[in-house]
Amino acid sequence: MSAILNYISDNYLELSAVVAGVVGVFLTARQVIWCWPVAIINVVLSAIVFYQSKLYLDALLQIFYFVMAVYGFYFWLKGGEQHQEALVTRIKYTHISFYILIGISSNALLGYIFQNFTDAALPYWDAASFSWGVIGTFLMARKIIENWIVWILIDLICSGIFFYKQLYGFAALYLIFTILAIYGLKKWINDFKNIEK
Repeated sequence: MSAILNYISDNYLELSAVVAGVVGVFLTARQVIWCWPVAIINVVLSAIVFYQSKLYLDALLQIFYFVMAVYGFYFWLKGGEQHQEALVTRIKYTHISFYILIGISSNALLGYIFQNFTDAALPYWDAASFSWGVIGTFLMARKIIENWIVWILIDLICSGIFFYKQLYGFAALYLIFTILAIYGLKKWINDFKNIEK
């Protein structure tokens, strides 16, 4: 019992971020607007933990997530037609190659920079979670269904990174995020079909 209490005491920021993360993603999958304030709590706590673990790009990504949480809250509330609630949409196929090009090139550039000019742990993997996390967050804030596909891939990558860095709470969190992303994908597809009817 004391080992568990010691673990909680030593990792309370990580564990608090885990709880906020699970609640936030579940609310996002259900399209509950309060997912965004919960996301803000998650990103502040996560940024601290990632910075302390020398996962600098993951820490920097949390700043972007913070800004996108504010934007997502506004867009979901007022981004639809006539400033009504935004509805779930599909990605425009003409945009897919653009997102892939941005993701791959930013992954390569950031990985190179952080490998050669910092003491970052796992710079290319960290760059992948950063690059694709930006894209996934933008798609989510715009209520585009395919954000969940991006998140399934990112969550699996991040789970591996965090396990390697012995951030076991975050490793478990991102496995839970993977399951929630699959749930979110199915839920948003169904919601989209109901809109089309």
